[in-house]
Amino acid sequence: MTAAFQRLKYIDIPGVIFLRRTGESKRLTKREDKIKTVSMNEKIGMLYVMPDNAQELGCREEQQDYFAYNDIFDMDVVKKFGCAAVLSDGMGGLKNGRDAAVAGVEAFLQSYRDYADESDDIDSAMREALLDANEAVKRCTGAGATMVAVIVKGSCLNWISVGDSRIYLFRNNCLRQLNREHTYAEELDSMYRRGEISREEALNNPERRALTSYLGLPEIVNIDQKSDFHLLPHDIIMLCSDGLYNTLSDDEISYILSSESETIAEDLTRASLMKNNIQQDNITVVLLKII
Repeated sequence: MTAAFQRLKYIDIPGVIFLRRTGESKRLTKREDKIKTVSMNEKIGMLYVMPDNAQELGCREEQQDYFAYNDIFDMDVVKKFGCAAVLSDGMGGLKNGRDAAVAGVEAFLQSYRDYADESDDIDSAMREALLDANEAVKRCTGAGATMVAVIVKGSCLNWISVGDSRIYLFRNNCLRQLNREHTYAEELDSMYRRGEISREEALNNPERRALTSYLGLPEIVNIDQKSDFHLLPHDIIMLCSDGLYNTLSDDEISYILSSESETIAEDLTRASLMKNNIQQDNITVVLLKII
């Protein structure tokens, strides 16, 4: 995805205002797969959602992160299905990581719309969509991918995730991770609490970051999901791949999120690159700003 929209205007929907494209699209040529959504400063006395996103290749040969929104520029879609954002990080240690991320995201969005069209149960629609995404990734032989997905409908946030990509809430200058990661670290920490291993053994285990749940498994057992999380004006929802949070600290992320910049997502990816990490992973940041 390489298009950025030149002009955006507000769509008035009961309780929510989204942005709609009003001008011709403009291609970005600086870097493949990088997307920048134009934001606006205008203050309106209603709740609205404004997307922002950025992506960088880092020091990898291929961009294996992929993300997408549903058609948030279509008022009827937003009223019925909410605003959806999905991010997937193809697993570099497996084959077809990029293909897996793309297949998973596209399958999730299509399946979510199909299931939500038949029922108002967002939880069930998201869960079925994730299982369909898993089937799509399984068709990419030997592939695997993480996934985080959020739906904002009215003033409520619903999310679902597998793997180690993260969903954050930034509220009142405090950064909070919402989803639970599926890594071996969880089991190691439980073993430490039971007195089976030392704290040092838990923290220094070389398999600590190994994924225990992700798209591409024969069957997904561990899924993190939450519904009807109430949102407030000025909240920021952030989806990101591990290329961001493994590079920037929570304090550094919070500092940038608290700024008045109109390019917060790009500022986050730029700050990561400025660390000059020779092993920098792909970086993807997807924001939904509630203002």
